[in-house]
Amino acid sequence: MAVAVIGLAAMAGSRPAAQEPASIRGRVSVGVPVAAKRATSTYSRSVPTITLAPESELRHVVIYLKDAPKTAVAPMRAEIRQRGENFVPRVVAVTVGSEVDFPNEDPLYHNVFSLSRVKTFDLGRYPRGKSRGERFDKPGLVKVFCQIHSHMSATVMVFDHPWFSIPDEGGTFTLPAVPPGMHQITAWHERLGDTTLQVRVEPGRPATADFVLPVPAQP
Repeated sequence: MAVAVIGLAAMAGSRPAAQEPASIRGRVSVGVPVAAKRATSTYSRSVPTITLAPESELRHVVIYLKDAPKTAVAPMRAEIRQRGENFVPRVVAVTVGSEVDFPNEDPLYHNVFSLSRVKTFDLGRYPRGKSRGERFDKPGLVKVFCQIHSHMSATVMVFDHPWFSIPDEGGTFTLPAVPPGMHQITAWHERLGDTTLQVRVEPGRPATADFVLPVPAQP
């Protein structure tokens, strides 16, 4: 009977328990250092305190495995709208081979272009109601701008693996099916840059990684 059970498990494609993947879950807060005066009995001095940025800043964060192996991934379809002379959203994350559309919702012309090393393109000028798109076929970070409105910018992050996520409105995120082992998990913010933590993923047991960006300096 034992032999039969093992044979059925093998036919079902089960893997050894030591190789079972698990999720990494966590929360992101965007901290803004503020100098505040702390009164004492003899003197006052400036000390760093942390306040939290608006929740909208959480949509400008991308969480990903920094040490992830290159993996076959399916292409996606994403959209960055031009609205109120801004790119909305300002940050998107997609897999290699994905298409990103740039519809113009403003009553004026826009232009979408990038001079990034990963992807250089120019979609030209087009009016309200029109949309043009671009395919992103290499992994990396692509900065996008409008030639007509210099204050407009957006970022497309392209991955050759599936372990990435943009936090929800509450700052929570999940990276599913992460292979067991010690991993580097990075939280990238469009202005604050990278913050990286070490996380150990045990087979079949969810791990936790919480970020405050930027990480306060240790005393």
